[in-house]
Amino acid sequence: MNSFRNVLRTYVAALAVAAFAAVPAAAHADSGWPWAPTPAYSVIDTAALPLSSTAEWSPVTGHDTTIGALEGVVRCSVDRQPPAGDLGSRVQATSPTYFAWLNPTGDAAGWEGSIAATTYPGVDAASHALAAYRRYLDACKTAPERADQFRNAAIGTSVLDPTQAHALIETTDTWMEVFAVATNDAVVELVFNHPKDGPLNFDYNPAAVFDALKIADIGALAQPIA
Repeated sequence: MNSFRNVLRTYVAALAVAAFAAVPAAAHADSGWPWAPTPAYSVIDTAALPLSSTAEWSPVTGHDTTIGALEGVVRCSVDRQPPAGDLGSRVQATSPTYFAWLNPTGDAAGWEGSIAATTYPGVDAASHALAAYRRYLDACKTAPERADQFRNAAIGTSVLDPTQAHALIETTDTWMEVFAVATNDAVVELVFNHPKDGPLNFDYNPAAVFDALKIADIGALAQPIA
């Protein structure tokens, strides 16, 4: 009798293995399957970012480096050298600027993306810093090869919501799309750059982008990528 039970168990186990092998690989990865791999954690929801359907941005797990100012400010400064000090005289940042590249696994159509954040001591300070950031971008001093070629083509830093900003800025050789928000304790920014060498394709949902920025995990971004 025991031999019969052992044979039966072996047969059932073999059927289970065969059934799993017959399921398409895509189904194995379905989150509904208990053995599906856990998706990699990301500082920001990359599916909400511009060009996500084609660029297929990799998860952002921390920062690549720290820099002296948010990327939009850097790129709107002569020779990419922003003035010393914080954004505005009324607030002081409580961290360096954490910066990470967005890495595509698909086709980014020539766009280069990044996320950056700087922390502040509360929502009032973060809101003031974002207001100063918006003013800086509105008066963008782009940094082309020659000083007489400065050209600011900022479009519509948001006036509808004081906690967010969006601008399209043109330099002599680059288009720059900027999105930024003030959170309870940080200013968080996305910057996308594209050379001016052909037609542009930049698909995005503004509400989704701003929502993703507002809930980005700045604590995780503050950790260096191993």
